[in-house]
Amino acid sequence: MSGHEDVTRPVRPGGAGPDPQVAAALAARAKMERLLAASRVIVPVAAHALTGAPRDGRRPASAGAPGHEGHTKDAAQDAATLAVDLPDGHIALPVFTSAAAMRAWRDDVRPVPVEPARAAQVAALETDQLWVLDPGTRDLRLPRPAVVALAGGEAWIPSWRNEPVQAEVAAQLGAVEGVTGVAFAPGEGAELRVLLRVDSSGGMAGVAAALEACQMVMVNPAWGELIDTVELCPLPA
Repeated sequence: MSGHEDVTRPVRPGGAGPDPQVAAALAARAKMERLLAASRVIVPVAAHALTGAPRDGRRPASAGAPGHEGHTKDAAQDAATLAVDLPDGHIALPVFTSAAAMRAWRDDVRPVPVEPARAAQVAALETDQLWVLDPGTRDLRLPRPAVVALAGGEAWIPSWRNEPVQAEVAAQLGAVEGVTGVAFAPGEGAELRVLLRVDSSGGMAGVAAALEACQMVMVNPAWGELIDTVELCPLPA
């Protein structure tokens, strides 16, 4: 599944207040959803024709001199020549919330407003169906299902708010021996954080076996159309 990964992270039970990391994730995701609803986003376009071969063969060949890529009349298409390498090896279309955020990333490009749907369509064809919002500052990855939905003019419900998706995930994880509870939150380093209450009465071997089984559930490629990345967070029981 493109971009899908599963990370297991321990979580300590906190006090009455919200987990600061979760609160930060919520604020970032709210910003992302507002951007998707906007009439325009900003993409970078190089001030001059770029030099270099297309990466992975996915960049359109230029009609100019060999090794050069010229501008087109499509700013989103031009922005694909500046695709960003993500830490997990995928590439994403750089999309910005402001010209200032773009200048903080690079000062040799100019900001061009485009319709979000067009930027999503280009990302779906020219990258790994991903956006990265404000690279260099926010570095917020827009999940693949969101980009695909936006490109097709469809509504997207984030997995951290999608009750049918959560119900199915909870049902499958709840069937794993040793799992006594499942909850959800926006991920810190992934799209979705899955909180697992695991019975520790059988010792660490039992906990490890339950977590391994949960990981096997979540790496199923069938989740790819609904969830981009997942982090499993076991809670002490």
